[in-house]
Amino acid sequence: MYRPRVSVVIPAYNAESTLQDTLASVRGQTLSNIEIIVVDDGSRDGTHAVAQRLAAGDHRIRVISTPNGGVAAARNVGIQAAEALYIAPLDADDLWHPEKLDRQLAVLEARPEVSLVYCSRRNIDEAGFVIKTIAQATLAGRVCHRLTAFNAVGNGSAIMFRRADALRAGGYDPRLKAAGAQGCEDFLFQIRLATMGEVAVDGDYLMGYRKRADAMSNDDRTMLRSRLLALDIVARELPELARTARETYKKHQFVLGLKTLATGKIDDAATLLGDWAKGANPGSLRDGLGYLLHRRASRDPGVTSGPGRRQFTEYQPGEAAVLGLGPHLRRILAALEPRDRAFSYERKALQDTTG
Repeated sequence: MYRPRVSVVIPAYNAESTLQDTLASVRGQTLSNIEIIVVDDGSRDGTHAVAQRLAAGDHRIRVISTPNGGVAAARNVGIQAAEALYIAPLDADDLWHPEKLDRQLAVLEARPEVSLVYCSRRNIDEAGFVIKTIAQATLAGRVCHRLTAFNAVGNGSAIMFRRADALRAGGYDPRLKAAGAQGCEDFLFQIRLATMGEVAVDGDYLMGYRKRADAMSNDDRTMLRSRLLALDIVARELPELARTARETYKKHQFVLGLKTLATGKIDDAATLLGDWAKGANPGSLRDGLGYLLHRRASRDPGVTSGPGRRQFTEYQPGEAAVLGLGPHLRRILAALEPRDRAFSYERKALQDTTG
């Protein structure tokens, strides 16, 4: 009986302009024994027609239509419908290098202790040209505390995981959208997976992350609100990470307060900063200011025009790598490494005890 080795889950909402290119990057994978599940999340444009047309020419593509419920709900629908043991989510405007699935599947099949594998990324514009190469991904091992403080993965299209682990984690959390704070579903899900095992990384650039002018990720205040809600859920529901989640919450709360103040919403800013001050300490202030400087540096647009521009598909995976993180992130990761070591020892001791 035919069984795909990997299920690719693509939530798609009003993705008519990019879905064909995204699906082309999946259909061109060196790993061909896959299924491709497109979850049309109540689109109002021609997304469904594009998906159906491509499915007619490729038996690996399935199209599922749902009422609009947000990215978390759409991904969960795809995971539930998946037939493979491994899941690779992909946003409907991102691209993959042809070797992406092959390389990540090899890691998961060879290393049962790994619950999540991810890769480095390049940012691309709406036409698929590379506009920035992000610092090479390096964070790996037992890293759930460091992943709580620093979203090293950075997006939802860079990963692969076991379907069984996704179900154990409860899938992607729809409560963020329900609270009007959609955006950090990937971040929260990845933290849950990181508590289950090790995180592995392929440092090569196997995905292109499309930066669209209207993307939710460009709205700092919306993303900060989503991050605060995700961190609050971590603090309440993952007690082993509560201390790190609360500290990181304070940092982002301070930053959101300043950004809200800059918009002229004095009362909202006063509420945020007043609540921040109740549990503030010098470390929270230092981390908040460091994060602002880090965000300013990371917003450097890179190459936006000119003859040097190249399509994502024209790059080799390891080409033009950018090495090293900034001092703010290096300091935070170094400070949290002992917590991850302690977490690892505790989990090993528990496993030795329970068999």
